[in-house]
Amino acid sequence: MARPGPHILAPVPGTLYVVATPIGNLEDLSIRAARVLADVELVAAENTRVAAKLLRHLELDQRRIPYNDRNKRRQKAPILRALEEGRDVALISDAGTPGISDPGADLVREAVAAGVPVVPIPGASAVTTLLSVAGLGSAEVRLLGFLPRRRVERRRLLSEIADRGVPALVFESPHRIVGSLEDIEAALPDAALVIGRELTKLHEQIWRGSAAEARLAFGSPRGEFCLVIAPGSQDASWTDDHVREALATARAAGESRSAAARRLARAAGRARSQVYALWPDDPAAS
Repeated sequence: MARPGPHILAPVPGTLYVVATPIGNLEDLSIRAARVLADVELVAAENTRVAAKLLRHLELDQRRIPYNDRNKRRQKAPILRALEEGRDVALISDAGTPGISDPGADLVREAVAAGVPVVPIPGASAVTTLLSVAGLGSAEVRLLGFLPRRRVERRRLLSEIADRGVPALVFESPHRIVGSLEDIEAALPDAALVIGRELTKLHEQIWRGSAAEARLAFGSPRGEFCLVIAPGSQDASWTDDHVREALATARAAGESRSAAARRLARAAGRARSQVYALWPDDPAAS
């Protein structure tokens, strides 16, 4: 009778730490995040040069591997292999929390599927930083990430924000902010904006006002932008009957349903879809 061979234990997987890093001010790095970065064997970084600066600040020299939207397909395998071999890995983005409009979500999903423990190390985020000072009365906020580059797609998204009537948080780069503010003014002229520029950095600015006012304030923009867009509040004087009467007048004058709904939605502070639904039936059809 053959003797059973030696029992080979599978290695205990390492841990993937999702580590939030400062969005500007290095003092915002938590004590816990600094300890984790010191303890791991490998740092998966959106940009290894940016990561090197942070690690030098902490007097660390951990091995770094790039992981970003351009190379994540080929880089996931060596990171997962390191985790499966029992090595701990810290995932960091250039600034803020990975997986929140930054690379990371794909790697987290793959790690979970492979049975690897995933531990969040919370900290800085442009999202929570700006929301904390926005003073919104609404409990609901839509996080939409970066606005689309193409104007047609951007205006479509902004029109959707106007229709829903729910505040939205978006990001924008300095070379596109002026064009985006023009589109916000066109789609949401009565919206209240809270704009964070260079959050937590030396020249941090928190600005409040309309899109038209913002275009004047940021004529020569510098730095990264985060915006809260709060659609205008509804005017109580515009009842459903009032809206129907205005739509009937617009129809008699030959104005299209879409154009009238857009115009009156702005005047009433309502979602365009609500006004659109109140369009009166054609009397000639009855």
